[in-house]
Amino acid sequence: MTTPASSPTRSGQAPPDRVTQTTLLLLSALTIMSGATIAPALPAMQAHFADTPNAALLVKLALTILGIVIAITAPLFGVLADRYGRRPVLLASLALYVVGGGSGLIAQSLGAVLLGRVVLGLAVAGTMTAAGALVNDLFSGAARGRFLSQQAAFNSFGGAVLLPLGGVLAAVGWRGDPSLDDGAFDAIHEAAGGVPRRINTLCSRVLLLGFLEELHALDARHVEIGRAHV
Repeated sequence: MTTPASSPTRSGQAPPDRVTQTTLLLLSALTIMSGATIAPALPAMQAHFADTPNAALLVKLALTILGIVIAITAPLFGVLADRYGRRPVLLASLALYVVGGGSGLIAQSLGAVLLGRVVLGLAVAGTMTAAGALVNDLFSGAARGRFLSQQAAFNSFGGAVLLPLGGVLAAVGWRGDPSLDDGAFDAIHEAAGGVPRRINTLCSRVLLLGFLEELHALDARHVEIGRAHV
């Protein structure tokens, strides 16, 4: 995934390994996730910010502003990817994705939510452009066509999975509901050994437990229950 922008694609070159292909597929799913996961939470957001002037319009803008930012900035990221290489643009965009995607945890106003969505739009524009350029660099001929077909299918599958997941998360609560106390965080870290993949899997089980049991506060005991089902 470090093919420089200046390196020409050789005709008939072997496609990249499975890890690289899987990474590119996951990168393409970030675009779907950025919109699918917030859409089910819009009614709850509108109710939460009901006292904000023009709340109905601004909440809808939280969804659509992403596409506006992507349309405006994607060409710029294409220029940056050609000039500085795919990897730096991709890594910077992933960092922006973390910042923009996590901004809702600390945003206290609708304006702050919109600002976070703008940052997320920049991140999606960068990842989408860099990932597309990498596909062009790493695949050629019929292999490129096959991978683009797989990418389209993966995006459709991702949308079918992520939209219901966003609904589950919105039903659980979009602003720190349920809450996790310090004991829950310690239990998660101990159970997962600090491994990100294990943390993600365990947290998904714990949050699903919170949704099914309609819990508003989770502690170490709930983490142990979730751990038993991983």
